[in-house]
Amino acid sequence: AVIFVDNSGADIILGILPFARELLRRGTKVILAANDMPSINDITYLELVEIVNKLKDENGKLAGVDVSDLIVANSGNDLPVIDLSSVAPELAYMASDADLVILEGMGRGIETNLYAQMKCDSIKIGMVKHPEVAQFLGGRLYDCVFKFNEA
Repeated sequence: AVIFVDNSGADIILGILPFARELLRRGTKVILAANDMPSINDITYLELVEIVNKLKDENGKLAGVDVSDLIVANSGNDLPVIDLSSVAPELAYMASDADLVILEGMGRGIETNLYAQMKCDSIKIGMVKHPEVAQFLGGRLYDCVFKFNEA
């Protein structure tokens, strides 16, 4: 699974990392893809590497789960949105056999990829924070969007 992460802080610590840990526990290889450079409040690749390393115990486990199948990758992006056709070549190579892509955040999951069709299953997750996006989707400000697409 490839997870394109979004915000720093609680989103990553209380949301993405426990989700990734559960995927790992079930035997899934997980790639966490973070921005190369800061954008708004998005976590960067280097920050995510540091956080994951600090959270590992003395045996290299994350809350008791083996993380040998966890990779933190640089997305090659520096915006809150993402064009999946232009991710870092290393990430594209690592993700070439992924069976699930998760795009988290309004920019990545809703504004630029909500209707994107992929060669594998995908999940787009985000909260609507702009009135024009809410209007376009026929929803309300601060609605949450969760869209699953089968390959």
